[in-house]
Amino acid sequence: MSRNVVGSYYSEKYVEPVIPKGYRHAYGEWNEGYVIERISDGSLFTFVPVSCLKDNGTFDGISFNQRLGRRKWFGKDEKLGKEPIKQEIWNQFHSVREYGGFYISTYQISRSIFAKPQSLEGRKPWTYVDFNCATEIAEHFEEGSAIRSHLVYGAEYDTMLQWLLATGAVSIEDITLPNGRILSENNIFDIAGSTAEWTQERVNSKQLLAVVRGGTKVTPRERKPVADRTSRAIYRKDPYIGFRVALYIP
Repeated sequence: MSRNVVGSYYSEKYVEPVIPKGYRHAYGEWNEGYVIERISDGSLFTFVPVSCLKDNGTFDGISFNQRLGRRKWFGKDEKLGKEPIKQEIWNQFHSVREYGGFYISTYQISRSIFAKPQSLEGRKPWTYVDFNCATEIAEHFEEGSAIRSHLVYGAEYDTMLQWLLATGAVSIEDITLPNGRILSENNIFDIAGSTAEWTQERVNSKQLLAVVRGGTKVTPRERKPVADRTSRAIYRKDPYIGFRVALYIP
């Protein structure tokens, strides 16, 4: 049975995912998609057990020595830049070391009739939102002391894909090849085939380009595999670009 996290409870048991205050276990096990539900509105998040992965990730795209990090899916960096090293990503890194993983929204973020962000089945993704707006919405998804939220980092996105590979849910060909199948595995849905997703990975030193991930309805899996990294201007609002939220326990 999983535990509710209150205060500074410490655990390295990723097989027994921690449940943040204000959430409850909905369904699934750690190795097939452990899903929690926000009590206030039913939003769903899936646990990515980072501690079960090999030490082959990185924050900067150069030193592959962390479990949480970017991967060179195509044997190259695709001429894209580094992850921004902000305090937030370090907070996530320390949280992962303490609790064994992190939570990512089970579905792409949609909005309620009151314009509140949510992660629910069967809802239209929140699109026509530029990078800065998506970042702000994600940061305000959770603002309490027991749980915090942010727009998914490229490191988190790649780590999520690495977990799908580690469980045998998909193959490397599914993720990296143009003809890979659409992914809805381990209780993480619409990774490809719905909308692409803003991430906090950046392209250039002026920080005017951000990286979007995943195939969309207009760039199907035959053209854009789920691991694809594509740059977009941060001020761009597109009907085929949405986003996800990641959670961490302070």
